[in-house]
Amino acid sequence: MQDVTTLKPDERLALDLMAAIRADAEAICAPNPVEMVSVTIDVSSEAAQGADVTLEPKVDRQTRTILFTGGMARQGDKPLMKATAVYRILPET
Repeated sequence: MQDVTTLKPDERLALDLMAAIRADAEAICAPNPVEMVSVTIDVSSEAAQGADVTLEPKVDRQTRTILFTGGMARQGDKPLMKATAVYRILPET
């Protein structure tokens, strides 16, 4: 496994975006835990150094056992990265 201190900026952004998406999924599905089934990340553009990045998680659809979600990383109106994820909604523990 790679040391997180050696990540490139786009790799760090991908991790931050996935963390925002997961936090949103956990909040929506609480008290049930979630388990990642699938994730896709598409990079559109490189982030400008020092400019603020906005992470925008969004739920697309939820069934009884599956959550379809994703998110976008942006600098202003400029899309940087898009992610889609599918989570399995587990029974309460």
